[in-house]
Amino acid sequence: MRRVNRKTRLAIILAIAVVAAVVAWRTNERAGRPVCTEDRVVEKDGSGKVTKITRTHCLSE
Repeated sequence: MRRVNRKTRLAIILAIAVVAAVVAWRTNERAGRPVCTEDRVVEKDGSGKVTKITRTHCLSE
């Protein structure tokens, strides 16, 4: 009877360890991506005339 309890506890601990490893792996994978921010940059020359407008758009996944 004692052996069954030991096996059950071991299975539970291993299952928790596997879940923790997968969560850590997936979290680390997402951390490498830069966060996208939508932005609009206006460049002006010396006289104040707008020369270039640059926009950044984020695609939703």
